[in-house]
Amino acid sequence: MTDTTISANHPCWVELSSPDVESARTFYGELFGWDFTEPGPMGFGVKAMRQGAVIAGISPQPDEAPAGQPAFWSLYFRVDELTTFLSRVDEAGGQAMMAIPEFDGSAGVALVADSAGTAFGVLEYDDDRGLTAVDAAGAACWFELHTKDFAVQDFYRSVFDWDLSTTSDTADFRYATFALPGTEAPRGGILDTSGVGIPAHWETYIQVDDVDAVAGRVRELGGDWLAAPHDSTRGRVGRFIDSQNAAFTVIQPR
Repeated sequence: MTDTTISANHPCWVELSSPDVESARTFYGELFGWDFTEPGPMGFGVKAMRQGAVIAGISPQPDEAPAGQPAFWSLYFRVDELTTFLSRVDEAGGQAMMAIPEFDGSAGVALVADSAGTAFGVLEYDDDRGLTAVDAAGAACWFELHTKDFAVQDFYRSVFDWDLSTTSDTADFRYATFALPGTEAPRGGILDTSGVGIPAHWETYIQVDDVDAVAGRVRELGGDWLAAPHDSTRGRVGRFIDSQNAAFTVIQPR
């Protein structure tokens, strides 16, 4: 699905922070068939493209990053007005960790933490930056919060006006889905990971046609498996690390 008019409160950008952009381009280009541009409207790094659509960004890690820091993926949401949104974050118990109201002259960007301390990014913009494909092979299709505090749903309901629905609430598995304002289909989920050793984070799922084929290519390209391909309620899933130790998840939807 192509979408050049991502509205507020929707995921609008995914970005890999990499210590070696060229190596990342090689890995993901071979794995997903992504092409790459020179630095574009995000102001730095490169855009990943597939069949002419914008899929993601890859940016170099800052010079002050600790030596040996692995690559990592980040998720950004679009907001109507950055200052107003940051006020809502504060009122809901979150915190703005960094904010640039006039990033590159035509957008605002901020890094915030939710009420449980998990980071995510937000963007305010009035041009055509952002993802232009979702729910297609090689593109993002599901966005999931892994959290140690399942009650953090209240934070996201407050700041994004999401409709949240708990699908399981047992000691073994707590999960909720969220739908975006004005929509009915779930766009992502919130998973309680308090019983496992995974750090809290936002995870973006990449849609693929064949998870098992992708799993084989990951190791050929210098990555590895975190979770072998397996069936889930939403489709066949695999979780891997790339050649620079960045974790990512792929899904073959039902």
